[in-house]
Amino acid sequence: MTSPAFERFRFSFFEDPDSWRNGLDMAALAALEGEERTRAEEMLLQYLPDTRGAIGLGALRSHRAEPALVQLFEAGQGWGGSAQIYLAKALWQIRPDPRWLEAVIEVLASADEPMRRMTAAEALHGFSDPAAVSALVNALDDPEGLVRHHAARGLLALHGLSDKSDDTQHMMYRVMSTDAERREGGKCDILAAIAGRPICVHEPCRQLC
Repeated sequence: MTSPAFERFRFSFFEDPDSWRNGLDMAALAALEGEERTRAEEMLLQYLPDTRGAIGLGALRSHRAEPALVQLFEAGQGWGGSAQIYLAKALWQIRPDPRWLEAVIEVLASADEPMRRMTAAEALHGFSDPAAVSALVNALDDPEGLVRHHAARGLLALHGLSDKSDDTQHMMYRVMSTDAERREGGKCDILAAIAGRPICVHEPCRQLC
């Protein structure tokens, strides 16, 4: 018999045809313990090079997976997709190294496709490092509204501030605006909110979510 958490994990990562839309059940993965956690790690290792395998192994901080993930990252350098972003984030979660952070920052700063820049901005939410903060601050001026939105969310999250709100007047949404004055006001409020606050590096900020 397996736990309900393991069944939710298995469905989300391996069986859900709409996992790209529904999101992966990271809470279920985080809840696994003992033999189930070890079993999940093995299943995710076997699932490589699928991106879901890398995401799960990074969330588990699987040192066992590190050599395989490094090999995939190095083999895929220069790829145009988002796989390298997920690999870099997973490797950072396992063992922080400037190399992984620099790879994501480069995509955010230079990728032609807005979707790749948005994915990079979202990934940087998990990089507790001053260089990530600087990159996200620069991304507040990205030409794409969704990139600016994810940059704003990341800055708030990295500084221990709530990045969730349904208020359309919230600074995270104002920074998306096509109106220059509204957009700049949102940016100024974000910068004011994080000014003088330390980067959040406590364990609650590193939980699977």
